Amino acid sequence: MTLRYQAVGWNPQKTRYDRALALGVLGYVALFVGVTATLHPTATAETMILRSVGTAAFLLLHVILAIGPLCRLDRRFLPLLSNRRHLGVTMFLLAAVHGGLAILQFHGFGDANPFVSVFTANTRYDSLAQFPFQPLGFVALVILFLMAATSHDFWLANLTAPVWKALHMLVYVAYALLVLHVALGAMQSDTGPWIPTLTGLGAAAILGLHLAAAAKERRADVPVDGGAEEFVDVCAVDDIPERRAHVAVLAGERVAVFRWDGKVAAVSNACQHQNGPLGEGRILDDGCITCPWHGYQYRPDCGRSPEPFTEKVPTFRTAVRDGRVLVDPRPLPAGTAVEPARIGGADDDATAPEHVAPAGPLGRDPDDGPFHVLYLPEDPPPLRRVTRRAALATVAVAWLVGLTLASAQRPFAPASFDFGVMRIFNGRLEEDPVPSLVMSTPRGDGPPHRLLLTSPFKWGAAAEIAGRDGEIVTLHGSLAWRDGRMLLEIAPGSIRSGSPDDGDGTGAPEPVGAPPMAGTTAVVPLGEHTLRGEIVDSKCFLGVMNPGDLKVHRACAVRCIRGGIPPVLVVRDRRGVASTLLLVGSDGRLVNDDVLSMIAEPLEITGSVERHDDLLVLRADPETYRRLPDGSRP
Repeated sequence: MTLRYQAVGWNPQKTRYDRALALGVLGYVALFVGVTATLHPTATAETMILRSVGTAAFLLLHVILAIGPLCRLDRRFLPLLSNRRHLGVTMFLLAAVHGGLAILQFHGFGDANPFVSVFTANTRYDSLAQFPFQPLGFVALVILFLMAATSHDFWLANLTAPVWKALHMLVYVAYALLVLHVALGAMQSDTGPWIPTLTGLGAAAILGLHLAAAAKERRADVPVDGGAEEFVDVCAVDDIPERRAHVAVLAGERVAVFRWDGKVAAVSNACQHQNGPLGEGRILDDGCITCPWHGYQYRPDCGRSPEPFTEKVPTFRTAVRDGRVLVDPRPLPAGTAVEPARIGGADDDATAPEHVAPAGPLGRDPDDGPFHVLYLPEDPPPLRRVTRRAALATVAVAWLVGLTLASAQRPFAPASFDFGVMRIFNGRLEEDPVPSLVMSTPRGDGPPHRLLLTSPFKWGAAAEIAGRDGEIVTLHGSLAWRDGRMLLEIAPGSIRSGSPDDGDGTGAPEPVGAPPMAGTTAVVPLGEHTLRGEIVDSKCFLGVMNPGDLKVHRACAVRCIRGGIPPVLVVRDRRGVASTLLLVGSDGRLVNDDVLSMIAEPLEITGSVERHDDLLVLRADPETYRRLPDGSRP
């Protein structure tokens, strides 16, 4: 709204703010992705996008929550309020990209509805270390969506100010949920000091600003006790600057007492738009009280907005006696007309020199800075300087935080996935112990290679090769590999019997590998061992996702293993080098459905280890798996 209470659209001020916002966000995401790609070239694009937009949204939420108390502490920050809605919507969009991509990547393309999977993939509510963190983020995202969807004044008018304000106060619930989301997710997978340090500093800053603003308001909110009197002595007439207000607390409510043109009137201090402080506003030449936050206006003698607007605030009866302003603390219904009290007479000299009280009702002189209504085309020069410096400082700090977080990420594994790249492979299909393609080494002087086979997305390949055990085939697929261990995602319908030399006739490039000679598969017992590690799905861990382990990947691993992708136990030596062992029962059966509740947890398993060609297999019944105490590292 403008000074004359007319609806306005964009203005140069908001355009500048939004340009700074766009520059800050795009610069942050580009910086985070660029640093990650440079320092960690094996990181997948999905991971870089997830982390960049997620951290950007979380940082922006801190900025949004800081604006309110900053404005209460220093009115020079008030212009930032004019863009807070745009900040909020931008923050939600970043969070939606983060949440949507996470749901798609970790919960989609499997055997369950992705939104159901968010709440069912991990049900370890009995463990702090394993407590589900993704449902917390999902609920926070729903709250942020409701706030973004109702940010327009249309919803403020139709929901009513109290309901709208209560809904938007849920931002603090969303913030608490997101702090827990980070603490129970990212902090447990990346044990470095930066994430907990920066999260703790952010939470401390928000809490400190709100406490400081509350303390300042509390010092100013000195209740005026009138005892049993009908009218309460609020202040001297001269304590109220011309066309400004004195704010007093009467019967637990802030009341703004305005003085103008030899008259005194009192209204509720809370603007009906967003509870803005009317007492910090001013009566303009049109005779209306103008809220400094968004320019909403009210007539001081009735608390009604000028036509055609319909907002109303409660009014109070006033009187002037012996140079003192008296107010009846009992509020009248919103919009009730009240005759203003007249200043003058034998005991009240309307022509007495005016002066400003040493400290205004909110702890500062009401006229110590330029009066400003948000959404005006231009900020006054002093405010413009403050907001420009604040914006530049915020962007600089955000980029520094992004640089720190991107640089301090846990090292990514030397793994890769040829997404979208199809090669031709030639070998022998094996169904036992899991779907595999067995190929000879290039020179034929070593044990055959076993490529674990999967179907696209979160599905195993058992159905694809059923009944073809031992068959020599040619197939198309995309290769994933990590530390010499390889996995092949089969292109649907690409399996053909025989090798190209047997009459394939496709004219395709020479296939990778060759089938080993019949009867060369060797199973070598390696004895019984007790191993400590974590269960992951072989597909993601071997390169389709990076990282593809620990708690942040648990939901995806559950969907993959439920879909038939072989589960493996990841065991790390003292140097952190990982080895994988295929998990089967003591009778050789698949254990996919039996290990779902133990994925990504530190476990101890005792069983028989075998070597199938170059594949290590651990035989043990899942009933014998032992969970290690919370906080243990695999």
